[in-house]
Amino acid sequence: MVDAPDTNFELQYELPEYKVFVHTDKFRMEQVLDNLLVNAKKNVQPGGILRLSLKEEKGILNFSIYNQCFAIPEETLSKIWTKFYRDHNSKYNGSGLGLAIVAQILSMQNLDYGVKNVPDGVLFYFSIPTIK
Repeated sequence: MVDAPDTNFELQYELPEYKVFVHTDKFRMEQVLDNLLVNAKKNVQPGGILRLSLKEEKGILNFSIYNQCFAIPEETLSKIWTKFYRDHNSKYNGSGLGLAIVAQILSMQNLDYGVKNVPDGVLFYFSIPTIK
């Protein structure tokens, strides 16, 4: 995970108490996780919470990352997955490719994904079928 030196946040996580296996492209999934975590670290408010959650339910591994921050304007939510899209109010530099790469990788694997505003923050999520 790329370090964001000037960030100050509380990391929380929730993981299954047992091993869960999925069939996916390991390299690409690492890229998805890295891009989502870097994005969350850049946008979490100072002293805020960044929460990583993996929950297995009925043969599906549900991944989510919550960061305590300002809400993404509703009219912008669908645009953040677009190549080179950058919010004009963002204080961070970047290519605008991170979330587009996430969307492309998850779409290529036919995985459900999305983003939504929640009280006090933003939640990114995706799901992967588990294997026995």
